Formats: sequence, structure tokens, C-alpha cells
Amino acid sequence: MSLKVAQVIAGIDPRYGGPSYSVPRLNQALGELGVQSTLYSVADAGMESGQVPGPADADSAVQLFGQDFARIPLLGGLRLSAELSRALARACPAADIVHSHGLWLMPNVAAGHAARRNKIALVVSPRGMLSAQALQFSKRKKQLFWTLLQHSAYRHAACYHATSEQEAEDIRRFGIRAPIAVIGNGVDLPESSQIEQSRSSNTERMILALGRLHPIKGLDTLISAWARLAPLRPNWSLCICGPDEAGYARSLQQQIDSLQCPRVTLSPPQFGSGKWRLIQRAALFVSASKSENFGLSIAEALGCGKPAIVAHGAPWQVIEPAQAGWWLPGDLDSLYHALFRASALPDAELEAMGARGAALIAREFSWAAIAQKTRDLYTALLSGTADFPGPIRK
Repeated sequence: MSLKVAQVIAGIDPRYGGPSYSVPRLNQALGELGVQSTLYSVADAGMESGQVPGPADADSAVQLFGQDFARIPLLGGLRLSAELSRALARACPAADIVHSHGLWLMPNVAAGHAARRNKIALVVSPRGMLSAQALQFSKRKKQLFWTLLQHSAYRHAACYHATSEQEAEDIRRFGIRAPIAVIGNGVDLPESSQIEQSRSSNTERMILALGRLHPIKGLDTLISAWARLAPLRPNWSLCICGPDEAGYARSLQQQIDSLQCPRVTLSPPQFGSGKWRLIQRAALFVSASKSENFGLSIAEALGCGKPAIVAHGAPWQVIEPAQAGWWLPGDLDSLYHALFRASALPDAELEAMGARGAALIAREFSWAAIAQKTRDLYTALLSGTADFPGPIRK
């Protein structure tokens, strides 16, 4: 008999970053393995409530539910949905596992309580929300939410899931004592026919930073490093692309103007083929983020054959032994010197680094492999053993 799993995430709109892709994709990959996996989430503006059609060959589904109090600023931000809670109450008596992705929002609280009421194993994926840097944003609100709501919902969790060893350390540092399974995210890459392989006909080379425009992403440090580098590299440009959060793009533009940075662009977010074309145009990818539980855009860029410069805030130390890029402190001097060295390399050397990064992603981060490890985790929890092919931290 196949496993039945209820996945829960507060929202899947792309503006929420990596989990809005990785959680639905995990749900689908589990379905392709024969797991009866259903993802429950809250619909955003422009989305219709109801079941989202999935692949015909996958035993998975996505169900979106209406949000209560959406027009009331404080309550609307909690993404409360009585419809979602009722759906979980109906589904959980027949489920084997409840897997909740994220914290600080009411769908996650509902998931925890539904698992406890039905005596079902609860798996919690914080999705980077327990890093020291992430906890500093709205710190008092998070402390209050944990005390009043989240702790009671998650206190009986059978296991926490981290996407990196670094995130596992963050979970332990927060005080969680449940076992922790470390399983990365998978990465989908486009077919060569979906993207334009050729670069621009001019000689300008582009450095790309892709992700949310948010203070935690270290973009102010990147812009300062670029201001030092730009006069020395007249044939290079910088593109910062992603959704603006709380008007942070305005602050970045003010910094660019103040430093009189040439050849730097703040671009609106790109999705689908537009994103892949942008990555293909780049000669070099950079992440200056102060905190990432995984860093999906880093994996996507590496998978497309782009050398990467990654700050220690993202758990990608593997790129250095793989000779696919640089993993370094996220301070101004370290970032500047890495950009200086990388932009001085011949094209052939950058392309060779990119090829090694693409091989790394293909080898270690396929969705089929990630879904298999996740299914093995569920099976181990249900059998009451730790017979799982990967680290489970007690």
C-alpha cells in the first residue's frame, strides 16, 4: 500500500522565493514515485481556489484554499484559512505523514495540530526560517508567535528536515531536540531547446545576482563591491534580478546612484524561459546572501554551467572542491577580491569551471534522487527505525 502524505505550505506564489518552487516540485516528484502526496496551500490574489491539475503520471495533487481576513493588514499577513484547516481535518485520518514547510504562519500551525489530533508523524521543514539572520527580522513578532502558537503545534514533531548541514545547525541552535534529517533540494534544468544558448553579440560580460530584493540577500555589499570593480572592468556589467520586498529596491537604487555605479541594472523578476535566458546570458553568478537554507538560484546557475561566487551565508562549500566557483566570507573585501579574480579569468577557464558545476548538479541534485530520500525518511519514521540512507541527527 502506498504512503499517503499531506504536505502543507502557506503560499506558492513565486514571489515567496525558493520554497514556492521546491515544495510543489517535491510533492510532484514523490507522486512520480507512487507516494499519494497532496499539497495544501492558501491561494493568493489572482489564484483560484480548488485543485490544481498535476501531471497525469504523478500520484500527487495541489489544493488551494481561500484566505480569511485577507484585506485586514495584521490578520491577513498570517494567511489564516479555515477552509484549509477543514480540509486537513478531513484528510489526516487517512494520512500516514503530515509534512509542514515553513513557520510563523497559520497554515503551519494548522498542520501541526492536525497531525497531533490524528496521532500522525509530523515532519517539519523550516525552509531557512530558523537561521540567526532570518530570526532577526520581525524578531519580537516571531518570539510571540512561537510562544503562543507555533511551539504547541510543532512540539510533537517526529523529525525536522534540513536542506543542508548548515540549516541543521541552525535548527539545533534554536533549541529543537527532535531528530534532523538532512536532504537537499532538487533542481530542474531546462532542455537546450527551451533557451537561447548564444550570448549577446557585443563583448560585454554580465555578472548575475538572482533572488529576492531583501536586506538578508547582501545586495548592498555586492553593489559596494561592484562600485570598486566597475572602473577596472569596463567590459563587464552587473544585473540584480528579483522581486522587490517592502520597497527595498528603492534603497538599492539610491545606493547605486550615490556611488555612481556604472553598468548596473535592477531588473524585475523573471520566470520560466525568461529566467533561463537571463542565466544563459551571464558569464558569472554571484550570491552575497547572509542566509540561505539551500539557495535554489545558485543550484540553477551552476546547473546551467555558470561559475558561482557564493558567500558563506549559503551552504555551497562543495563548489570549491568541485572547482566550480568560490565560497567565501560575505564581507566587502572578500567579495570584491573574488569578483576581481573571476572577471580576470579567460573565457575558456570560466567555461571549464561552469562545466564542472553542471556535472555536480546533475550528479547530486536530481529530483528523483531527492524524492527517493524523502520517501525513505517517511518509511523510516513509520517503522520506528533510523534505517535511512543519509544523516539523521539525534
